[in-house]
Amino acid sequence: MFTDNILLFINVACIGFLMVMLVTLAAATRMKRGAGWAAVIVVTTTVPVYLSNLARDLALDNYLMFWYPALFLNALCIPSLWFFTRSQLDKSFRITVRSILHAVPAFISLGALIAYYAPLTGAQIEADRAFMEAGGENLPAIINDILVFGQFFGYYTATFFYVRKRKKHLQDNFSDSDYMEIRWMLRFLTLFFALFFIVVAAYIIHPRTDVWLIPILNVVGMAYLVYCVVRHSAAGYIHRLPDAPDDTPKSENSAAPREMNGENPAMSADRMKEICDTVIQYLQTAEAYKNCDLSLAMLSMEIKIHSRNISTAINGYLHKNFFELVNGMRIEEAKRQLMELNTSNYSINSISAVCGFQSHTSFFRVFRKFEGTTPAQWLRNNLPADR
Repeated sequence: MFTDNILLFINVACIGFLMVMLVTLAAATRMKRGAGWAAVIVVTTTVPVYLSNLARDLALDNYLMFWYPALFLNALCIPSLWFFTRSQLDKSFRITVRSILHAVPAFISLGALIAYYAPLTGAQIEADRAFMEAGGENLPAIINDILVFGQFFGYYTATFFYVRKRKKHLQDNFSDSDYMEIRWMLRFLTLFFALFFIVVAAYIIHPRTDVWLIPILNVVGMAYLVYCVVRHSAAGYIHRLPDAPDDTPKSENSAAPREMNGENPAMSADRMKEICDTVIQYLQTAEAYKNCDLSLAMLSMEIKIHSRNISTAINGYLHKNFFELVNGMRIEEAKRQLMELNTSNYSINSISAVCGFQSHTSFFRVFRKFEGTTPAQWLRNNLPADR
């Protein structure tokens, strides 16, 4: 499809772009948390594949020196996405000995490659290379394809459901701005899924597109990852925010409220109502709901009730989660501000920040969720006749 010089240019250019983006990502994250190291893993697990495919199509001598690490590292790429996601969304996540099990497919792929090529002569290896360059697939390549495809569907499904689960946790425990910051990860996973299917479709139509298409698409995916991490600070807020105050010092007589210790022995309806009244009173009196960085942990420390009990009370008594309660107050304040637009210095767009929303987008989204219409339309429908 392309001449050797064009293939060489595409691969060198893609590798160069990847290295530039890797340096950018490393500088943006200062190699802290998972994002910087994830970029290192992505580069180290994909660049050898580019070099291997290029060496095969250019008929370079000793191309197997590229082939061995390529298949091994290729099977480590998708598990790295899983570790990246876990490290970004769970501050308690640690690499353990059991994590080595995720590398088993990579060792299987490497073992199959060694067992296949070890008994072959130089002439047989060259014939095998020519067979693959013509579009054929030998046994190690087929095994690697099966492992990688299986990894993709398995890990992508697990990662998608994990992110969905953590998204609910963020909604219940972190601030509105924190929640908005994490939405990019679902978009990144969706992009990764789409790019993978493009590669699969192209590979079925013409197997040797791997030598140029995969590098280009990987640059696209890495560019989006860099954009998301730079734009959204790599979800670092999760590591900055404290846990609920389980270890809050008790009073001298050790009679601190049981709520501060997270104890919840079949909380009664009266106790849930009492906690909800305390929460609502604080939010309204201090106007804390107007703080876009308000979180359940922050509220817990202010009213000296454990966040788990606050969440249980709000869910059990009010039948909503913490941020549904907070956003409800914000929308009521927004409606009040809308009715006073003629006598205030605010506009519809500026009201979002005043009421505690991180962005205009989140304000309009939440307003439509609560009122079923846009702020402007709601205002037109509710203006008195004399206005």
